[in-house]
Amino acid sequence: MLNNIGKWKVSILETGDFRLDGGAMMGSVPKVLWEKTNPTDKFNRIQMVLRCLLLDDGVNRILVDTGLGSKVNQKFKSFFHIVQSENPLKKALKEIGLVPENITHVIFSHLHFDHAGGATEFNKEGHPIPVFPNAEYFITESHWKQANQPNDRDKASFLQQDFFPLQEAGLLQIIPENSTIINGISTYCVHGHTCGQQLIKLADGDHCLLYCGDLIPLKSHLQIPWIMGYDLNALLTLDEKTKLLAQAADENWWLVFDHDPETSAVKIKKGKKYYDVVDEILRKYGH
Repeated sequence: MLNNIGKWKVSILETGDFRLDGGAMMGSVPKVLWEKTNPTDKFNRIQMVLRCLLLDDGVNRILVDTGLGSKVNQKFKSFFHIVQSENPLKKALKEIGLVPENITHVIFSHLHFDHAGGATEFNKEGHPIPVFPNAEYFITESHWKQANQPNDRDKASFLQQDFFPLQEAGLLQIIPENSTIINGISTYCVHGHTCGQQLIKLADGDHCLLYCGDLIPLKSHLQIPWIMGYDLNALLTLDEKTKLLAQAADENWWLVFDHDPETSAVKIKKGKKYYDVVDEILRKYGH
């Protein structure tokens, strides 16, 4: 079980379900292969989850990613088949005894709407405001530039209402790549999916957890050539996955998936072709 790493209590937060096109999620992999593990609906969409992390040492309460949040309208919900409560992240925090004011840090893997949407909410006047008023929010400088100057291929993934209010409130910390946020918690930066994505690493010397962000969003993506069509640089993703998975297997890391609908986290070993799962935590319950 994944409960504690060093002084840190680790809580996996499920904040809702949604669907994306299966072909887009699997890139050049033929459907006849990926639909065995990721079946589609009539619109060719596969089931996915919105998964965040809460790291708590009793003083610092660090949220990793924020899900979609509560600002999405009905058209958006229908298009992505979003199933979640009215305030999904607040509900998930309440279940572990916390309220938004308790959060001290929010670390974004990146600012795509399914990772940053829960950072802001509409006030009574309909203006987006920070959900976590006492927190500092962290993003890499390179990704901040990407979010502010997106290209035609990824601009639909960035919604300014998710992150501009954080900067306006003076809460946003723009940091270098591969930074230490606090003792034991650092970032591991990759660029294939989007420029400056930061994976979040928690280590105490004996154990390690890595929140994989959208480098490895699904368990199926443990197969190295299985790369999302959404990635801006697939060959770079290939190289980044190759290096990361080798280290994760050698050092017995927990790998947390942000979008897998059934498996929250795994440990792996080198297999005959790619990597085999040696331990796993299933969604909402234990091994």
